[in-house]
Amino acid sequence: MTMGAYIKLLREENHMSQEELGQKLSPPVNRAAVNKWETGQVENIKRKHIEQMSEIFGVRPSELMCFGQTEDAISRETKILEMVQKEFGKDAVRLLTYFLMMNKLGKSKSLGDLEDLSSLDKYKDVTDV
Repeated sequence: MTMGAYIKLLREENHMSQEELGQKLSPPVNRAAVNKWETGQVENIKRKHIEQMSEIFGVRPSELMCFGQTEDAISRETKILEMVQKEFGKDAVRLLTYFLMMNKLGKSKSLGDLEDLSSLDKYKDVTDV
């Protein structure tokens, strides 16, 4: 996932508009600037803004910047997530994004929790039955 796509994901998860995120930063930026970050038109975001967004979203700056991923891996992952979103929606992308951020223990626990939830009728999608 690219840094811009991750910023957008985190912003949307926090129910913030681009305008609202921009205003939370110091110095503030306009909606167009946040949009350029999210679409990858601008990649050299000020360090101060990266640190502030990390605090706002509760992630490490290195995580926000998607360090440790090669360009090929980022491109491949982005394409896959775009296909998942097209086929299954934004919630599926959120689920995958969180899952990929977890260690082995977290992945095992989340799979167990999902298995438990999916066995309960009140959480099943009856349109698929």
